[in-house]
Amino acid sequence: MIEFQNKRIMLVCTTDNMIWQFLLPHIQDMLDMGASVDCFCARTGFWFDELKDKFGLNMVDIPFRRSPFRMKNIKAYRLLKKYQEMNHYDLIYCQQPVGGMMGRLIGKKYHIPVIYTAHGFFFFKHNNFIKNLIFKTAEKYLARYTNVLITMSSEDFLAISTWKVKYKYMIHGIGFDIKKYDQTPFDNDTFRQELGISKEDKVIVTVAEFIKRKNYPTMLKSFAKVHAQMPQTKYILCGTGKLFDKMKKLVEKLNLSDAVIFAGYRKDINKILQISDLMLLLSKQEGLTMSIMEAMHYGLPVVTSDVRGNRDLIDDSFGGKLVDLRDVSGSAGAIIDILRDQNLATKMGEYNREKVKKYDIDVVRAELKNIYNEVSF
Repeated sequence: MIEFQNKRIMLVCTTDNMIWQFLLPHIQDMLDMGASVDCFCARTGFWFDELKDKFGLNMVDIPFRRSPFRMKNIKAYRLLKKYQEMNHYDLIYCQQPVGGMMGRLIGKKYHIPVIYTAHGFFFFKHNNFIKNLIFKTAEKYLARYTNVLITMSSEDFLAISTWKVKYKYMIHGIGFDIKKYDQTPFDNDTFRQELGISKEDKVIVTVAEFIKRKNYPTMLKSFAKVHAQMPQTKYILCGTGKLFDKMKKLVEKLNLSDAVIFAGYRKDINKILQISDLMLLLSKQEGLTMSIMEAMHYGLPVVTSDVRGNRDLIDDSFGGKLVDLRDVSGSAGAIIDILRDQNLATKMGEYNREKVKKYDIDVVRAELKNIYNEVSF
């Protein structure tokens, strides 16, 4: 059993957003058990000050970069060493690939117990062979200096099955807080009109950052085929990112400007999901995707790529369809089959609404507490 009373914990994350979105309940649990927690992460937005001022966390700005090959990570490692030598932490709790690497290197140097939660390894099926070899070798090496290794997907858990780690676990994500998702009734028709959607339109939605990993070109080409057969469809894209303008140009090239809605960053995703008929996400790589869990909670069928994490969430033919992330025609066909069969879509949505309860934050908190009770250093 881990004894948290009077323990000083160094929590290492790559970004402040990870703490703000997912880790607050777990940090609070450690505080409630008598630990003190200092959070080390990169300041990437308003989240850093919000965590410090609104939630009272001890926040330390460390200039991590998401790519492990960036030179600024050397400076970040040196800063972590400095803080360890100043504060003499008893336990390192690290998250995300770069945060996990940095935390475990500190644990190795100073002989400190380490808990590492892998949200999704940098090596995965369909990735470049050389990259997979490099990242898997690095993770396997660092696993020697990891006391507890926690994964969130069946693919990642299988990958570590032979590694030299005493305690290996798989949990149901980092916690999906079902209670915070508002289902207060609203004027559905008025909201649709505001977005330029008619009562007759079927609505497909994607909630994802405009980055290469999310595979927007394939999704847009798939929607073009759907729209050619089902003209009464609209596609809402929620998100921002460096490929935003490029995807707008692709939409124009595909003659879809009247059918695709670039909604940008939204604070009313709950409403958008409630007026939608299906979620589409063909990512090249994922952990456990929060946007898919949100769609499941609101009773949507999901067409998604057959990759790590997605296949844990969506049961093929029960909650939607798993498709090859490169298969434009196959993705379009799956969408059309579901949208044309309302009974099928309803059954899939109900299946997802029930399944996502396994990923609720209270379930994950209980799983982590069981882990704390089982392990010892």
